[in-house]
Amino acid sequence: MNLKRVFAGVAAAATMLGGLALGATTANAETIEIASTGTITVNNAQTGHTYTPYLFATFSNAQTVNGKTYVDIDTVPAMVETVRNAADAANGAAPIPTEYINNPAAYVATFDAQQLRRFADELTKSLTGGSGHTPTTDGENMPISNLDTGWYAITDTFADATVEGATAIVATPVNSTNTLVVNPKGDGQGSILVTGSYNAKSADAMAPTNVTKNVNDTDIHDGQLITYTVTATIPAAAAGYEFYGFQFADTADQGLAVHTNSVKVVNGAGTTVPTDAVTLANNKLTVKIQNAKQYAGQTLTMTYTATPTFGTVSNTLTNTVQADAFLSLGAFNTGATPDASSAQATATVKTHDVTFTKVGVNGDATLAGAEFAIKNADGEYGTYANNTWTWATATTAPRAATSDENGEVSFPNIAEGTYTVEEIKAPAGYAQNLLPSFRIKVTDDGVTLVNAVNTNVLGLASTGTNGIQVKNVKSVTQLPLTGAAGITMLVVVALLLGGAGALIAVRSRSLKRQLNA
Repeated sequence: MNLKRVFAGVAAAATMLGGLALGATTANAETIEIASTGTITVNNAQTGHTYTPYLFATFSNAQTVNGKTYVDIDTVPAMVETVRNAADAANGAAPIPTEYINNPAAYVATFDAQQLRRFADELTKSLTGGSGHTPTTDGENMPISNLDTGWYAITDTFADATVEGATAIVATPVNSTNTLVVNPKGDGQGSILVTGSYNAKSADAMAPTNVTKNVNDTDIHDGQLITYTVTATIPAAAAGYEFYGFQFADTADQGLAVHTNSVKVVNGAGTTVPTDAVTLANNKLTVKIQNAKQYAGQTLTMTYTATPTFGTVSNTLTNTVQADAFLSLGAFNTGATPDASSAQATATVKTHDVTFTKVGVNGDATLAGAEFAIKNADGEYGTYANNTWTWATATTAPRAATSDENGEVSFPNIAEGTYTVEEIKAPAGYAQNLLPSFRIKVTDDGVTLVNAVNTNVLGLASTGTNGIQVKNVKSVTQLPLTGAAGITMLVVVALLLGGAGALIAVRSRSLKRQLNA
């Protein structure tokens, strides 16, 4: 029995493919010519890396049977002992069968994927010299041409060191056959769709790329529901791994409450991608996708909602995301250190504190106990409870803040925008019917008083060296006499005078009637 004859598909495996079964030619076999040289293309080759091919077996007696290509595999004489030792180490306790002692490459052709991976790692230890090839463009598909036709181990070196686990077992094409089929053994793969190429397996090649993070609104108020969008591209090289697990790892500042039930992941076509685990611990959101190799070359988009609760943390919340790759199911399941990670992307949301000081009419005393309401540009009043703002329409303005013993009034964690502040209760001893109302504008540069017409009712709000001050008065005569406030006071005085005149007229008519009686 000719134990050297195997499918050429094994020899032309694009990556660490095993499970070759020995085949036998039949009377229907068609002999084909094997070219003396061939080309192997390194897909997703990385700049700074050198890819060096080492020939360890040649092909002969090529024939096609029912659309499949078969060849004899012959170990290169100078490599027999090296290949034998690597094959023996890769197969664990099982000894090399006697029939393969002098042709160990044919024995390697029967390995499953895990055995072939171990063989590549063992063989790498003995490979020296060779002529390497380095790509000029990062991520390009780099052809290595004019290779003697046969089966190669191609190493990957970076910074003068061999990249662990990156050696590929791949062969030059034998003919124009595009689809090669092998009989799977153990965990071996059953089909090879591309010959003469493989996906680079370095950490640079396996790491997800193009990671971005955005939020639908960056200037917010406390308690606002916001939506985050995260993207990452799974490298084309993922298709070449036996296992490729992927995860989004999104870590947020304290104060950002993530809603895990809102997490959704879609691929480039907008189709929902099943997630294997969504966890939230210590403000870190982890979203795992186990069978990620099926999305090789695609961009995945994750969305989720969150509610910021700034409280006393700060007026800025940032969360940072990276995408991780795992080449071991065990590490993927246990959350051990990933084999490769993307660059990080961040998104920041911010809010602002609005403060002003309550003073007496002469500005010489701070007033405690003044109550205020605040209304947004939509005419909704805000209330603050449990570190969260709630905005709603109301017929009676609700209290949102009270001046403290220093006269300070604070509206914490307010979003950028324009607001109307209304005093709804004056401090003790001050007029309850002469309450100020004024408009403010909140921006990244701070809080400013809006002095447009009819925006500073009674003119009791002003900007000084210590920020905005709001006065209270005890009588109408203490109101300012300039601008819109002055007009307001004149109207008030006119109304009072008009009321007094009307009262005098009424009393005059009453007295006249009494005299004529």
